[in-house]
Amino acid sequence: MTAKLHMQGVTKVFPGVKALDDVSISVKSGEVLGLVGVNGAGKSTLMNVLGGIYRPDGGHIEIDGRRVDFARPIDADAAGIAFIHQELLYFPSLTVAENMFISHLPTGKLPFSVDKRAARARAQASLDQLGSGIRPTARMESLSVGEMQVVEIARAVAMGADIVIFDEPSSSLSIKEKEALFNIVRKLKAEGKAVIYISHFLDEIQELCDRYVVLRNGQLVGSGDIAEVTHDQIVEMIVGQVVTERAARTRRKGGAPMLSLEGIRREGILDGASLELREGEVLGLWGLMGSGRTELIRSVLGLDPMDGGRITLAIDGDSREVSHDELLERTAYVTESRRTDGLFLDEAIWKNISSTTLADYARGRMRVLDKAAEAGTARSMIDRLKIMTPDHHTQAAILSGGNQQKVVFAKWLNRKPDILILDEPTRGVDVSSKGEIGELVGALAEAGTSVLLVTSEIEEMVALADRVLVLRDGMIAAEMLGEDITETALMAAALRTEAAHA
Repeated sequence: MTAKLHMQGVTKVFPGVKALDDVSISVKSGEVLGLVGVNGAGKSTLMNVLGGIYRPDGGHIEIDGRRVDFARPIDADAAGIAFIHQELLYFPSLTVAENMFISHLPTGKLPFSVDKRAARARAQASLDQLGSGIRPTARMESLSVGEMQVVEIARAVAMGADIVIFDEPSSSLSIKEKEALFNIVRKLKAEGKAVIYISHFLDEIQELCDRYVVLRNGQLVGSGDIAEVTHDQIVEMIVGQVVTERAARTRRKGGAPMLSLEGIRREGILDGASLELREGEVLGLWGLMGSGRTELIRSVLGLDPMDGGRITLAIDGDSREVSHDELLERTAYVTESRRTDGLFLDEAIWKNISSTTLADYARGRMRVLDKAAEAGTARSMIDRLKIMTPDHHTQAAILSGGNQQKVVFAKWLNRKPDILILDEPTRGVDVSSKGEIGELVGALAEAGTSVLLVTSEIEEMVALADRVLVLRDGMIAAEMLGEDITETALMAAALRTEAAHA
């Protein structure tokens, strides 16, 4: 069978960097191709070439055996190529139907009018095809992230896309939403669509994909049938080295209590949650989507309302009740969305790193910022955290996801916090960067920093946490220590199954 899509010898060069070096991939109709690699390996560049955002410096693209040339994204769209992006773009105040056809709204009988009934009917047909119960008249702002993603997929179906690219589609989804996504991918495959699925979650690649392609440093380093390769073999191709079995580590017991939360309440979300974070430990906060993990953190930091409860902090050897502002002064918070509220994307790396401690760089009576000192700090942090960048002047938006996350860590570590709160610290981050971030978290705890960790990746929780509290229905439902911290036990406690009480 002729490949639906074939990219032959694609090369792309940016100033000083060869982002793609003679890369060739193919995907057939009715097939799911997994595309994997670390951040910066060339995955996004390859897909941007396919999407008409970049013109290749070498190689070509074929669809159904015919060469095509995409000068603009609209050319790729017209050729039946659709992208389901990790960062969804939508108009929150418009309806589902309006968002689906925003660039192709059906026209009414009057000049410049829109046939809303036709738009709703077409939207309903596409949503039905995917087995979705979302109403075309619902406003986008009322939907969950998973539902918004379904709308984006339905839009691709409605526009007649034959090639659908998913870019890290499950990184913000609950378990139930992931299952719905997987079912939709299988539906698209059964309907003869050619699917490219990009993900850092190798279990998803192995479950959904027929074949795989691995990129590293802009080159294709591995490909084949997914049934003929193991998880560890894919990891070895991704990172370029043999995977060794991880030695069991001793979990830290922690020192004196640093932060105590008592009876934290928020109407409809938190129902008297209490915890104690000790000096020099990594305390994991585990729970399913909707359990209240992020809401608990944001409430105690004063970023969201808190309807009741008490916050106690150890200050100079004494514990006393503190306000949200006093807690913020001693705390660094790596949020779950680096692009939304973690970085100044349009600014240089050095400005991002010094942004949390600007007063430290103010000089003289006029309090003028010492830019040389800021730059010096940035260069030091770039070396310490192994941030891959040409220099400290590079705009944060240009960096890969893993290196962006390292910049977020750098700006907070520059503040030397007593408490470090991590909310999904490795979301959308490649295997190599995950390992480096994990090592950094462990080193900080060893140095005495109190770390509160929230992550949806159960393997990460088991690997990093010294102690785990399970949050369920807005309350702490279980505590796990030492050898009891296992994937099975954590899921059982979160789901409240019999295994949790065995």
